[in-house]
Amino acid sequence: MLHMVRRGRFHMASVSIPHYEKCPRCGSELVHLEWHERVNAQEVQNLWDCWNCKSEFITVVPSDEREPSATEITEPFFTSLVI
Repeated sequence: MLHMVRRGRFHMASVSIPHYEKCPRCGSELVHLEWHERVNAQEVQNLWDCWNCKSEFITVVPSDEREPSATEITEPFFTSLVI
């Protein structure tokens, strides 16, 4: 899924990873990942920047990571409080 994003006044740190994305506006492969964010346990959003036409776009990719259970989150914390 692709979404066009307007360039704002904020700049995000670049992350270098191998990719196969092309700019949806100009078709260039000269794009780099500006930012990625986990939306939920099943999806990650990537913000890409095109060096050719200076546009930005977002891709949503599936993730195979599962959401931890409440026990997995709380057990390490609460067991360390028991004396």
